[in-house]
Amino acid sequence: MRKIQDILIRERVVTLSGKTKDAVLDELCTVVAISPLVKSKEQLLNAIKAREAIMSTGIGMGIAIPHAKIESIADIIMAVGLSEDGIDFQALDGRKVHLVILIAASNTQGDEFLKVLGIIGKFFENKRHREKFLRARNDDDVFRLFQHMDDHHE
Repeated sequence: MRKIQDILIRERVVTLSGKTKDAVLDELCTVVAISPLVKSKEQLLNAIKAREAIMSTGIGMGIAIPHAKIESIADIIMAVGLSEDGIDFQALDGRKVHLVILIAASNTQGDEFLKVLGIIGKFFENKRHREKFLRARNDDDVFRLFQHMDDHHE
């Protein structure tokens, strides 16, 4: 099992400029589409939006984890966006989202994909961990926090 710190690189942690859910999803898909691991930004964006249409990935507490497994992704990839103002993500608790964690994987990586989602989900169940992220003031702070996420999962 690869670690989060091996999947998320600094260039994929950004301060979001988008103000809507669709704009933010497009922005984060653009961030990962620079990678050769992503063969088609459009296919990824369509898969992410299709998943959102079924149920919002705004898990609550200011966090959303849009995700998809599709053939045009060569290997698991992540991007993280920080929004100071917050975005209406139709989150389960109705609150605005300030941290958006996009995860994409090949449709052949089901187990690893679920493990990564599980690590992130379990990490954010801890109120102290959530608060550290939601207090982060810039994308450098957020990246540093993600680099230590694996320390809390063994």
